[in-house]
Amino acid sequence: MKFVLLLLVCLLDLSAPDLPSLRNILDQSFSNQKAANAFYEQMKGVKDADLPVMSGFRAMSEFMLCKHLLNPFSRINHFNRGRKLLESAIARDRDSPELLFFRLTTQSNVPALLNYSGNIKGDTQNLISYLETAQDKIHTDKDLHKRIKSYLLISQYCSAEEKALITRL
Repeated sequence: MKFVLLLLVCLLDLSAPDLPSLRNILDQSFSNQKAANAFYEQMKGVKDADLPVMSGFRAMSEFMLCKHLLNPFSRINHFNRGRKLLESAIARDRDSPELLFFRLTTQSNVPALLNYSGNIKGDTQNLISYLETAQDKIHTDKDLHKRIKSYLLISQYCSAEEKALITRL
């Protein structure tokens, strides 16, 4: 009986996404076109019915690919697809700090003419709240917590008071 239970636990762990690895690939995609292409190919198989966080990674693969494309029409198509995927994922899981972080980093860095900046203040506040409450939880994703904290500390959208609070967390 113990063996069967152990086997089930192992199988469940194998089906869970390796978020730190996906985050590292996403980071590499920012400055490396080959990594962006590989990330895009890896995420193409994510379906709308998959976990919202996986749809968020798929959206980010679209954004990273469009960053490296030269054709303006292809760029805008990938951007719009990423935007739609990310907003759909957030609609399915409004409290996901990962998804809010994806939207914040995207909206903070896209050109204003794309008109995708309406959630910066709200997402910033929600992520600060996440940092405040997550520090007391045992099951907090420490990698995500560190990434959010680091980003908010360099963000132009956080006040000096907010940055002081974030530093203490």
